Amino acid sequence: MSEASGIRDEFCLLLLCARTRVEPQQRDLIRTLVLKQLDWEFILAKAHPHALIPLLHRNLSKFCADLVPETVLRQLESDNRINAERNQRNTRELIKVLRILDSAGISAVPYKGPALAALAHGDIELRKFWDLDVVIRPRDIILAKSVLISHGYQWRPVKGQVTGRNEPRNLRVWHEYNFVHPDTKALIDLHWRISAPRFPFNIDLDDLWERLEPARLLDEDIQTFPVEVLLLLLCVHGSKDMWWKRIGWICDIAELLAANPGLDWAYSFELATQTGARRMLLLGLALAHELLQAPVPKQVCTWIRSDDVVQSLVEYVRHRLFDEQPTATPFLERQRFHCKVRERLQDRFPIYRNLAKAAFIATFVPNTNDRELIELPATLSALYYLVRPVRLARRLWSHTDHRSDPTL
Repeated sequence: MSEASGIRDEFCLLLLCARTRVEPQQRDLIRTLVLKQLDWEFILAKAHPHALIPLLHRNLSKFCADLVPETVLRQLESDNRINAERNQRNTRELIKVLRILDSAGISAVPYKGPALAALAHGDIELRKFWDLDVVIRPRDIILAKSVLISHGYQWRPVKGQVTGRNEPRNLRVWHEYNFVHPDTKALIDLHWRISAPRFPFNIDLDDLWERLEPARLLDEDIQTFPVEVLLLLLCVHGSKDMWWKRIGWICDIAELLAANPGLDWAYSFELATQTGARRMLLLGLALAHELLQAPVPKQVCTWIRSDDVVQSLVEYVRHRLFDEQPTATPFLERQRFHCKVRERLQDRFPIYRNLAKAAFIATFVPNTNDRELIELPATLSALYYLVRPVRLARRLWSHTDHRSDPTL
């Protein structure tokens, strides 16, 4: 299986099933793999976080139900039914939210979630999604928040978000508001930016609003971003949010390309270049092409092969995706990835600033251990800011001294 060389059989099976269009050769490979002594517990455990349960159930049931253990098929059927029911509920909730916003004169565009499932997969039940992401223009966010609250949705501000006369500050520092409906438990993420300022992706939403296209969702009319724009947004999302941590995100790219053979590649790359996201676009396309055989033009493949940074990022993502026992990604490693995926220096500055802030806090801001080591009266609490760097210096000195000791 050349397209998945070096990957254990269980992951190969997940990759082969992570598509709605299965070619005869791929179907035969699925059956060949299922005939092996696979670790089905491992497959099911990985299918959930990689958001592949619907496609795994569909393709195993369609092509090799006679070969898959009955207990596995029953589990997949149960999990798929739960996902389908949740997707139907969430899609109805999304349409409700769009209607509420529209009645207040607020134009809103669904982003990812059921709209992407319909556009790329052709069926809202074939994609696993949780939150309902909606994009609006910045000028509408405060009104949209008020309207949703008046209809029973509860705003869930993250630490640092404020309300009242200081609320406009949120628009500069954050990129979304989170809501939950107490009855339906639906989670709504209202975006006025695609990403947070610490990972900037500055795209002109007003210009995009002039290019919105009509679509249908559960027999309702909605508006969507053009496919060329949506492709770029998905590649940015995968790059900013934990290094493409789900195979399902790569599947979204592959399915979107397969469903839209007439895509205007020139426009996608023009927009990516203007917004400093060309490398993120190439990375998403490279992953979809390499792992899921997504249809990518030869010229794009040439650009991918000629970019050494993209090649190294692909290898990094592959390593993390197929790690059998993944661990939490260290802060510095995440920031390094975010720097590498940006081709423009100006887009790296916020990442450098975030690193400097984290370094300052780690070096000077006292924590619980610092306060427990030395008890100071409240009037002298400012001295803890000296205790912290002294403790770090002692630890560093001790570590260096031990390493130089030949007996250790």
